[in-house]
Amino acid sequence: MRKFTFTLALTGITLIHNQAIASTPVTLTLSPQQCVALHQGEYCHSELTIHWQASSPGNYCLTHANREQPLKCWQSAAKGVLTMDLKFNQNVLFFLQDRQQKTLASAQLTYAWVYNKSKNTRVRWRMF
Repeated sequence: MRKFTFTLALTGITLIHNQAIASTPVTLTLSPQQCVALHQGEYCHSELTIHWQASSPGNYCLTHANREQPLKCWQSAAKGVLTMDLKFNQNVLFFLQDRQQKTLASAQLTYAWVYNKSKNTRVRWRMF
């Protein structure tokens, strides 16, 4: 009787553990998460690395809000990495989508600046 009870308890723990793994959400991380330009409105240049991981293999595509076509797609994969050079002057939102174009995860690359945009763009020189 003890062996039966122990086996049942162990099986219950295993089932709970597997359900927790299956319900783990898809993660999408950016490195770096922020890019800083010197002046507001200037372009920020960044080498961006995007990591994603899913709980099960599948067909996934990485896109961003300013582009209709995917940046990259993976077939029968549970994780992926994409490194790219990016030039931007506003926040950029990235999405990981499944085959049906359902968004599974998102992450934002934040644009920041040190100095506000100059109100007087024309330089005036005076000799006296």
